[in-house]
Amino acid sequence: MNDDYAVQTYVKVLTGSRKRFPRDFWLDDERSDFIYSAQITRYLIEEILKWDDEQLKREICCKTFFEHKLKGMLCVLYGDSVFAALNNAYPGKFKEWELSCTPRNFWTIDTARQATIWLFREKLNYTDEMILQNITRKIFVDNGLDTMMHVIFNNNASKAVQNAFPELF
Repeated sequence: MNDDYAVQTYVKVLTGSRKRFPRDFWLDDERSDFIYSAQITRYLIEEILKWDDEQLKREICCKTFFEHKLKGMLCVLYGDSVFAALNNAYPGKFKEWELSCTPRNFWTIDTARQATIWLFREKLNYTDEMILQNITRKIFVDNGLDTMMHVIFNNNASKAVQNAFPELF
């Protein structure tokens, strides 16, 4: 099969010239390291939706896949995980917490630690001193971590920073 097979098949499903994907299409994808789904996901985001990274992080959700006839793909290959589908299409490009919705029960002390370290070290490039000077709930909310703050730290920014950087306290 040629490199365009997956996208050509998807376009036929979208335009109605095919009612659905061929039988075992997604099972074939499993034997191909999810190559088809990666190509189709990139096609959806880049060619159909034309979303940049920021818009994608704000708007992508299960409904996006469902409305674009990819419910089966999301369910069969990724257990309805939008992040898993994105990570397959764009390996390592996004963090789960950057998306507008994280999976149920995603937030734990450990994932909160990772997200807080990522926020201050990678995204904001803060030094230890800058972190200590900017311990506010607002900094978390402004960077999409408000659910984490509510669920794990009862909206206490100091607890979040202490969890990630115990050496600073």
